[in-house]
Amino acid sequence: MKKLLLTAAAVLLTAPLFAQFSRSEVSVSYGYSPVTTWIDSYSNVLVDIFANTDSNMKDWGALSFGYNFRLTKGFSIGVQAVYSTNENEYFHDGRSLGTVDNRYWSVMPNIKTNWLNARIVSLYSRIAAGVTFRKATSGGQSDSDTHFAFQFSPIGVEVGGNLSAYAEAGIGMSGCLIVGARYRF
Repeated sequence: MKKLLLTAAAVLLTAPLFAQFSRSEVSVSYGYSPVTTWIDSYSNVLVDIFANTDSNMKDWGALSFGYNFRLTKGFSIGVQAVYSTNENEYFHDGRSLGTVDNRYWSVMPNIKTNWLNARIVSLYSRIAAGVTFRKATSGGQSDSDTHFAFQFSPIGVEVGGNLSAYAEAGIGMSGCLIVGARYRF
């Protein structure tokens, strides 16, 4: 009975400490110009030069979903899933040679550090590294491969409370300019 009472007392006394640190957050964002677009654009330039073709790329950026767990008030760890796609159409003498559809799925563990916390505004930095799975489809054929994935966002700003909006500037799979919403619970 004494052990049970001591355990209950220890849990009651330490619960506020753990409640302070056990903060989860989920986020959804859109990123403009992920590095996948850059890589495929540079590939198109090389193909255009050496194969005497023209190309036209259509892309819509990157969509990200994330989960972070706050270890301390200013430091959290988490994981991010990113999806992006682009379509390249190739031409020779004004005639279409076909299209290549590229789809990218990335999974990246990340760390985030808040370095300025004001009442409703915070500034932070985030870095992530993981893996990207690419599938390219053209004319009924497909090819897939795996690559290193990263996101480096040296500056991010978040405005709000438990529900907040945020924006990040950086480079990587999530994009160069990222805007999104975050919910803490």
